[in-house]
Amino acid sequence: MKFLNTFSLLSLAIIGSKAMKNISSKELVKDLTIGWSLGNTLDATCFETLDYNKNQIASETCWGNVKTTQELYYKLSDLGFNTFRIPTTWSGHFGNAPDYKINDQWMKRVHEIVDYAINTGGYAILNIHHETWNHAFQKNLESAKKILVAIWKQIAAEFADYDEHLIFEGMNEPRKVGDPAEWNGGDYEGWNFVNEMNDLFVKTIRATGGNNALRHLMIPTYAACINDGAINNFKFPSGDDKVIVSLHSYSPYNFALNNGAGAISNFYDGSEIDWAMNTINSKFISRGIPVIIGEFGAMNRNNEDDRERWAEYYIKKATSIGVPCVIWDNGYFEGEGERFGLINRSTLQVVYPKLVNGLIKGLGNSIKTRTTIRRTTTTTTSQSQPTNNDSCFSVNLGYSCCNGCEVEYTDSDGEWGVENGNWCGIKSSCSNTSRICWSEKLGYPCCQNTSSVVYTDNDGKWGVENGNWCGIY
Repeated sequence: MKFLNTFSLLSLAIIGSKAMKNISSKELVKDLTIGWSLGNTLDATCFETLDYNKNQIASETCWGNVKTTQELYYKLSDLGFNTFRIPTTWSGHFGNAPDYKINDQWMKRVHEIVDYAINTGGYAILNIHHETWNHAFQKNLESAKKILVAIWKQIAAEFADYDEHLIFEGMNEPRKVGDPAEWNGGDYEGWNFVNEMNDLFVKTIRATGGNNALRHLMIPTYAACINDGAINNFKFPSGDDKVIVSLHSYSPYNFALNNGAGAISNFYDGSEIDWAMNTINSKFISRGIPVIIGEFGAMNRNNEDDRERWAEYYIKKATSIGVPCVIWDNGYFEGEGERFGLINRSTLQVVYPKLVNGLIKGLGNSIKTRTTIRRTTTTTTSQSQPTNNDSCFSVNLGYSCCNGCEVEYTDSDGEWGVENGNWCGIKSSCSNTSRICWSEKLGYPCCQNTSSVVYTDNDGKWGVENGNWCGIY
């Protein structure tokens, strides 16, 4: 019985390899499908309630989320996500000037979670998030430069051997916090601050050498926004083809983000999304500058059907101009705050499956599916054994027979399913060569080599092979 499939082996090869593909960021982003952010976790700060001197990693759960696990990332990978943004706040975890030494325990934990993402065979985006020392005022600029250089030198050294599957994002939404210009696109002071910090970030990473000389880097506009002022005054470095513009767009605002007066729960107008994508295309994509929308989302208003339509529309528009998107998931599902939760991190249950379906469906023929197969040896008691094991190959291998016929994986031993969280063998009685795939009546072929369900509707379960939709028996 095989315990590692092709994708698992690929993951191991990625980790063990120091080879860095010398490709442009324009080429790299073509391999990014849909992304997911580990929100309100490593970026959480609880300076007033935690003693950082006693426990450096307690902040990971201080905003209410559980400790992050490898299984969470495997689950997300199985769903079709292949890009994982890891927002990280470093304040509280580094020492005083001039070294600003990052705490070893904190760096180790960040490293573990980066590996969780990389282990899926996907991409990780690591950044600086929720900092106060980089608020975009001129009076902060010189001190912020010193901290930026010190922090990023240490991060770059920590991950010096990682290949193109690890992307560095210099800052998150740098802006004049508390100022009237905070969210309106900025002003000269803010634009200058962000441009100088972006330039220094790129130079700092490049100077560390090794794989970091070819590292793909993300730099934001002022506040990572798409306002005319922010975009028109943004300076993109010349002569470096491994830099990506980082933008955030929660559109339409009243549907996606607004939590006060004017908020709506129905998605019926995509004009704000159209405007955002047209602006990105004209200002960046048409000029050969790659973009990642590092944050987007639409909070829960008990309106999953509308969010499904919104997700498909949004991703279709972004995909049409070659822009991958990373959805924001802060782990919150109910209450008065920003309800951007998508997956229950304790149970790994997808709380809003229609929303995920909308995201995946929006990718259309550009989708690249990945199934990360994992098996663990378990001791099966007689209580969990089905009553009919007569025609089941897996019994001799220590696994029970499946009661159903849904195939999750196939190897040289036979066809495997999953029931009650355990692997089981598909009985020979499930094999019926005369069965007809329902999708053929709709003009779509049957899936031949995959049983990974990407989308479910009233017709049945859909998969994707060779970039085309296919029906699953």
